[in-house]
Amino acid sequence: MAKKGRTKAFPEIKESRQGAFTKWAKNNGFKDACSAASTVMKNTKKYSKKVVSMANYANNFGCKMKK
Repeated sequence: MAKKGRTKAFPEIKESRQGAFTKWAKNNGFKDACSAASTVMKNTKKYSKKVVSMANYANNFGCKMKK
């Protein structure tokens, strides 16, 4: 019988980029990366494409797993 569903693989981040979004969040007055990710994703037009991309990753793979 075939296995149903997908297995979730955690996408790798280059070692040089690890912590970049957390650093950005703290430098921009957010308490942590999850609160920053939530705020960025609510208003993507206000932030650069790079920040939105980092926020989306944090929101999907970091913040959802903590809860």
